[in-house]
Amino acid sequence: MNMRERVWLVGAGRMGLSYAKVLTTLGTPFIVIGRGDASARAFKQETGVECRPGGVAAALKAADAPSSAIVAIDIPELEAVAEQLMHANCRHILLEKPGGTDEATLARISAMALETGTDIRVAYNRRFYESVRQARAGLQEDGGAVSMTFSFTESADAIVKIGYPQEVLDNWLLANSTHVIDTAFHLAGEPREWTPRVYGSLSWHPSAARFQGGGMTRDGVMFSYSADWDAPGGWAVEIASRTRRFILKPMERLAVQQRGSFAMEFPESADATDGHKPGLLRMTRAFLTGEDAADLPDIHDHLSRTRAIYGPMAGKPPAA
Repeated sequence: MNMRERVWLVGAGRMGLSYAKVLTTLGTPFIVIGRGDASARAFKQETGVECRPGGVAAALKAADAPSSAIVAIDIPELEAVAEQLMHANCRHILLEKPGGTDEATLARISAMALETGTDIRVAYNRRFYESVRQARAGLQEDGGAVSMTFSFTESADAIVKIGYPQEVLDNWLLANSTHVIDTAFHLAGEPREWTPRVYGSLSWHPSAARFQGGGMTRDGVMFSYSADWDAPGGWAVEIASRTRRFILKPMERLAVQQRGSFAMEFPESADATDGHKPGLLRMTRAFLTGEDAADLPDIHDHLSRTRAIYGPMAGKPPAA
């Protein structure tokens, strides 16, 4: 089997390790493309899988581009690698979330994908959590959702210590909080009429510290949200039908409250992750086979959401 017939896994870091485990479980032939010699050796030691150092540019000099690639690298590098692969005729790309640093970056990637005819999907794996799938199925059984509230409070002290580039911190809602925001509107439908508000500032995120808003989705679901990045808290989604409330807090575990009861039920999970990162196995299978691919957003939909939802929610003006 030549290099084009194998999936290229670009990235030998934490997410690259997770994808390598999934691809091995799925029995999908793949080649790992790393950047430095040290990370390539560490990847081989951790997984037993060879990792080719030198980055995508060196790999493309040595061989034709693959038909499909999974790009799991740091956020500021996503655009350049996606462009290299598209220029080299790779037409099926799974790009790690959030796909790019900001709206302008996503717009350039989207435009090139249209120009080259490339199908780029953005890896929002929480859509594929068993807890989220169970909540979605329950809502459908009940005739749909009627109301939702969610929170995307971030752990500011921990974030600052990690040492992210300022361009990523400036766009932290897109970079990280969209994990929960995307899941919420995946369940309730996208906003139709709503009002976002931001307040305060932080040293590492001067544009806002607190976020609050609400409105109605296109599916007729009343929603509200709040987040305070200068206080304790976390992520949560609560979405209700007329008969049940589905609570994702933490998002990996579903709790259900029946009408007329204060008790919480915890449905058994049918998700056999076998040690994989939750949702990643099912999401990767969707990318490779097309099964449940409708749940995997493409770059154009993601750009539209960034312009219509994530930017306003973050208090950011539209990109020029």
